[in-house]
Amino acid sequence: MAQMSGKRVLVTGASGLVALPVAVELAKNNEVFALARYSDPEQKRKIKESGAHAISFDLSEEDLSSLPKSVDVVINYAVLPPKFKNKAYDVNTGGTGRLARRYRDAEAFVHGSTGSLYEYQGERPLREDDPYGLHSGGENYAASKIGAEYLLKHLSEDYGLPVTLVRIFSFYGPRGGGVTQRVDQVLRGEPVSVYPGVKNWHTPLYEDDYVEKTIAAAGIAKVGAETINVGGSEIITTQDYCRIAGEMVGKEPIFAENGGSWPIAADVTKMEKLLGPSKVSVREGVRRIIESAHERLPGAHHVLGQPAAAD
Repeated sequence: MAQMSGKRVLVTGASGLVALPVAVELAKNNEVFALARYSDPEQKRKIKESGAHAISFDLSEEDLSSLPKSVDVVINYAVLPPKFKNKAYDVNTGGTGRLARRYRDAEAFVHGSTGSLYEYQGERPLREDDPYGLHSGGENYAASKIGAEYLLKHLSEDYGLPVTLVRIFSFYGPRGGGVTQRVDQVLRGEPVSVYPGVKNWHTPLYEDDYVEKTIAAAGIAKVGAETINVGGSEIITTQDYCRIAGEMVGKEPIFAENGGSWPIAADVTKMEKLLGPSKVSVREGVRRIIESAHERLPGAHHVLGQPAAAD
């Protein structure tokens, strides 16, 4: 695991899929301020048990005076997804700028961006120098993330603030993510939606790896912003990892070619050079999320052919 110790670290979006395990890991050796709206009390309990400070805060708020006055590192993974439409700009763009302004003296500002901001390039993996575009089905979300990147690049230069822009590709784990969602559909015997007419390539990155890469990303922050794709070193289609899951549980996946958002996969050459390759294979990651299915799916013991706890 990438190391960081003795730092004051602000982690936003700390109740979410990505930031919660990051905050928990960092709290082992750092003072962590974990920001989220905490609509689920269980998420706040997990943060407190880790030793981090759980701070209820909505990043659409313009007044940041209730937050810590200074921190060494900011990891900004707060996000409003595509379903929030125009509200996404309040958090994904505006909130990012406000954080950078408040913590302009930080040693590093790691910003969770997205692979969804690239213009479609067909079936090939996307490179950091590919042009911006608006991902189908989440145009406002992609635009808000593009805006945040431009804003951070300028503020980084103005403030002398070292920044890393982490473009996220297919993060998943026991708590969720695109891969987990589709594997759960296989377990339930439901059709998995895929984009028609092309190979649905992805570069999935399991929780252990994305926690490590996020922490390591603080070490490569630079003034003007370092931009880096973060995804799995293994490229695989949706159909193939669903078939892996099907083999493990004795079910044949069902696919529906009705997806509205084109698939994205990362060229991770730069990540492997600066942060190292991913370690958890897709097969191993799928096995782990199947083993954890009882935590997400009611009656999963029936799906997996396992006895219930009370049996």
